[in-house]
Amino acid sequence: MTGLAARLDLTRPADGLLDVTVGGRPWHAVRLLGVVAVASPQNAADAPTESHVRGADLVVAYEASAHRPVRVDALWRAVAPAVGDKFLAAADLIVSVRTDLLDSRPELGVQSVLPACEIVRLTARDPMAGAALPHPENAPAAFGPENGAGCLLFRPPEQSLSYAEMVHPDDFQRDELHCDAAGSREVRVVHRLFSMSLEKGVILRARVRGVFVPRCDDARIAAECYAAFAAADPPLGT
Repeated sequence: MTGLAARLDLTRPADGLLDVTVGGRPWHAVRLLGVVAVASPQNAADAPTESHVRGADLVVAYEASAHRPVRVDALWRAVAPAVGDKFLAAADLIVSVRTDLLDSRPELGVQSVLPACEIVRLTARDPMAGAALPHPENAPAAFGPENGAGCLLFRPPEQSLSYAEMVHPDDFQRDELHCDAAGSREVRVVHRLFSMSLEKGVILRARVRGVFVPRCDDARIAAECYAAFAAADPPLGT
């Protein structure tokens, strides 16, 4: 059971991957690896200035606008397992920002929304060990690299797979977990990126990966995926 299929509405990048299926089985009510402006998180229409497909990559550019002072180049990439890999399918999101201004605040978020009955966070000192997190229905949660890795494991109900989402350690700044409706098992995770100032002529880039793993032994497999992701060579560009 392998293979990832999804749809992207390029005018609504905050939605990310929609109509997700893994191995032909649908993942209902999920929106994965969307790009949002932290200062204006409303999911407004945002028409791309250019887009193209290159092999397993979809590359989309969004020019600076009133709610986002930087140009955003987003690359969504389907990642197939190699021989020996234990994950079923994966998707990368590589986000780059640049500006024509002398100085700007480019802060963006990568967000995903999915149902989860359990959430586990990998620890920094022993990434093979995970710390169970309370459901954010009671209170939103936020954490940074000082007390753990940027890797969260979600166990959706009525699924034989789990979903791990990870930020490369070079790019990890702050993760937030939210529950937007009382009594809902739906969880929204936001990875905040690019909190530093951005000058004209500089390009900042960050990497986030989503991985689908078997529920059996999911924490160990997610940790292995995170270690491989952390050791991967940086992308040359979008």
